[in-house]
Amino acid sequence: MERCLYDPTDGYYTSGRRVFGPAGDFYTSSHTHPLFAEILADAFVELAGNLDAEGRVQLVELGPGDRTLGRKILAYLERTHPSVAGNVDYVPVDVNQVLPDRISGIVFSNEFFDALPVHRVRVREGQLREIYVQADQPGRIAETEAPVSDDRIAAYMKMAFGRPREGWDYEINLRMIECLEELNRRIRQAYVLTIDYGFLREEYDKVDRAAGTLLAYSRHQVVDDPYLRPGEQDLTAHVNFTVMIETGRRMGWVDHGVKSQRRFMDERGLARRLTRAEQGFRELNADRVQELLQLKQLLEPGGISDVMRVLVQEVRVGK
Repeated sequence: MERCLYDPTDGYYTSGRRVFGPAGDFYTSSHTHPLFAEILADAFVELAGNLDAEGRVQLVELGPGDRTLGRKILAYLERTHPSVAGNVDYVPVDVNQVLPDRISGIVFSNEFFDALPVHRVRVREGQLREIYVQADQPGRIAETEAPVSDDRIAAYMKMAFGRPREGWDYEINLRMIECLEELNRRIRQAYVLTIDYGFLREEYDKVDRAAGTLLAYSRHQVVDDPYLRPGEQDLTAHVNFTVMIETGRRMGWVDHGVKSQRRFMDERGLARRLTRAEQGFRELNADRVQELLQLKQLLEPGGISDVMRVLVQEVRVGK
């Protein structure tokens, strides 16, 4: 997964191929209607107001992709909160890049943690076996099982899934824990806002996930075989928000609960903003039709705003 997604020359995200939008393989919320970025920007202004006034405010975006979301947020701040915009430093940090030494502000991500490389394990006769890959024939990848490669995997399983089920596959995102720990070392005071696909521990057993959550995406279609086109399709695994919350609490972070992206937007005036946006649709032209379609993608029932989750954690705010 590391090589397929992030190899310096041939990785899915690093090769220069177009991966977002209609010409790519999938949409994120940042590539739909500007309303998403506007709500985030207003939330950032609200959160930044709780920080002390010392120095400039950093907006650190993890996994910024093509920087679309960051550009939209900054443009909105310049239009509506010029005094805040003048005191903001936008810091995009791609996977495997070094974080700023001293962070004071907002750390945010949109579909970042689900694209971190994961270990995969299987429960076999009550024991954990890790799933490895090998080339059994030239050009063909096969799975094989062997003992787990990292002692932290067992602790992660207990925190993330409770009692594992015989024959089930599970994803172990140790990189997520490492990222949160590195953030903790570098944050002076900040809010960490995470938007991603995922679940809580108690939700996982309520859905049939015997094969785990690892999926590939190509041309806006879900692909069941993650080995089909290495480096040419996206690979993701759902985020375990229980692990994220409990890891934060262990470090002294305060979490504000997990909610759907739709609820997050509702709490920040989505209805009022929609009324304002709809006023622009009275005279339809090509641009307005495109904007209307983007709004539909963002708000369609059962769509991206219902399946994405939002978690806000505060780190040493007011200390």
